Amino acid sequence: MSGDRISGDTDAMREFASRIMASIEATPVSPIARIEESTPCPGGLDELCIHLTHAENETIPKLQTFITMVEQGFAAYASFVQQTATNYLRADEAGRQAILTAFVTRPKDDLPSIDPRLLDPRAGRR
Repeated sequence: MSGDRISGDTDAMREFASRIMASIEATPVSPIARIEESTPCPGGLDELCIHLTHAENETIPKLQTFITMVEQGFAAYASFVQQTATNYLRADEAGRQAILTAFVTRPKDDLPSIDPRLLDPRAGRR
């Protein structure tokens, strides 16, 4: 049932975040994403391809902006996943500490030597 428990594989979360960050640090796929301006058409074909060169020069900064935004989004998501893994581990440790503290600090004379329900022969019957 939804909401009954939280289950997260923190090792998988951290591995996923590391892979995302490694992919961001890699060189962009297309060399065109790294240039500032397109080279004019070679061999005197300026009249035929000047429009393509102009379009490419307008497109390159937009492509670079897009790639940058994707990288920033991946970095933010990787950070979120890493923080989530850390939060899982903190919550797990806090829960473990609470259980241990309750166990260690519970007064010994608060516990019966025999559960009183076991002494009642009618216990558990209707």
